[in-house]
Amino acid sequence: MEIKIHPLSRLVFGIILLVLAFPLFADDSFPQKIEWKSNANALEYKVELQNLSTGKTQSITTEKTSTELSLPPARYRYRVHAYDFLGKEAGVSSWTNFEVFKASKPKINKIERKLQVPKDGGSIGISVDIADVNKNSKFELVNESLNGIISASDKMNMGQSSSETDSISHLDFKNVPPGNWRLRVTNPSGLSSLSDIIVVDGEKMFTDVEVALIRDEAVNEAVKETEEKLRKEMNEKLSSEIEKAIAEHDLKKERAEADRIEAEKRAEEERLEAERKAEEEARLAEIARIEEEKRAKEEAKRAKKEEKLRRKLERKKLGYQWKDFIIEGGAGVTNRLYDDSFKEAYDEPLATALNIRAMYLPKKTTSAKFGMEVCYFGQKFTHETNFLNAELISNVFDAKIVWQQNLMPAIYLQLKGGAGINMLKKSISYSSSYTARTASEDTTYFYPLVAGNLSIFCNPLKFLVFEAGADFSHVFGGSFTLGMLTPYACAGIRF
Repeated sequence: MEIKIHPLSRLVFGIILLVLAFPLFADDSFPQKIEWKSNANALEYKVELQNLSTGKTQSITTEKTSTELSLPPARYRYRVHAYDFLGKEAGVSSWTNFEVFKASKPKINKIERKLQVPKDGGSIGISVDIADVNKNSKFELVNESLNGIISASDKMNMGQSSSETDSISHLDFKNVPPGNWRLRVTNPSGLSSLSDIIVVDGEKMFTDVEVALIRDEAVNEAVKETEEKLRKEMNEKLSSEIEKAIAEHDLKKERAEADRIEAEKRAEEERLEAERKAEEEARLAEIARIEEEKRAKEEAKRAKKEEKLRRKLERKKLGYQWKDFIIEGGAGVTNRLYDDSFKEAYDEPLATALNIRAMYLPKKTTSAKFGMEVCYFGQKFTHETNFLNAELISNVFDAKIVWQQNLMPAIYLQLKGGAGINMLKKSISYSSSYTARTASEDTTYFYPLVAGNLSIFCNPLKFLVFEAGADFSHVFGGSFTLGMLTPYACAGIRF
């Protein structure tokens, strides 16, 4: 059975108790155990056990995945609760029913002690008084001298209970040879009893077991006689040769055994010596390796310390190393050079533009520098009438490759080129006198663009820069094109 703890975890419970194979018995010699499987999500379990006959319920708490019981005969049911590390119930299994039966040793109260085999060799009936058995008990006649076992062919007056509490008054057995027999009664729990001797008289009837025993005895006797005869003949003819051969064989065997022991002793000594040398070499090699690792670590530590000191002295000698990372800010004026969509809707072709840019120039020669720049321009175009107010807000984001050519000390000519995105936001609001439309409209578009730049860069101080030039952007609007030229001036800081 299965219980769910949460969507990612589950506990699986299963009863072992031998319930799946055969009934349980209540007795000190028959331990009772409930066991289940679990994962690591459960910290503690509670077994809820209910006696179905009395209705009494008991709980057993454990951190293990099993619990041992000592229950009297009755019908029961149980379920297992799982608790997580916070002590909260994480899941519970469904109820499982099982039954505990009474285990008893058979009681042979009375049995017929003298029986007669019928002339036709048929069945013999035995009147008995046997208690504490059930329908699955075994009833067997055993004879040690014949090495035979005969099971009852019929059981009469037997109840249907699985508890070992029933009784029986008559048994039938087939093909029973004359002799002294005992009745052995074995219950399903494994407990058994053996009766006194039962004397069976009548004409001799051999079972298959008896015939096999007699045949084996005859064969064994013949083999013994033949071996005895051959042994006597060999003793008469070859007694002296045999004794001599045995003596020589024993001598060779003793010498060979002595040589083998000596060789094994030498080999063991050599092996021990080789192991000792190998262990010593390994020990010395390990010591050398540890020393070498220690020296290497110390050398690496010393080299690292020297390199750190060298860099510190070099930085102190050279002073601050400028990285040519520049952040600038300024303003410009954007002019719509051409457009196919907005020129009729917005009166002003010019708009003030906010300009922010960051530039990094890692490659340098004696007269030029190379790097890249990211830039932002923001401008707004407006159109007003008696009925509406319209705004077109253009935000340009681009990334460009930068080339600086030195013209004179601290002054550079810059050429830039790259691509980016133009975010156009169109907003229209209507006046209250215009009743055809009252709700405002806001729409945002994203279009790709290419960008170019020509400018003059000035670095009068190591940390202070100025820049003046013009940015050109061509916007690909799908159904229209838009060109904007933005002259600008800005100042910034160099790191």
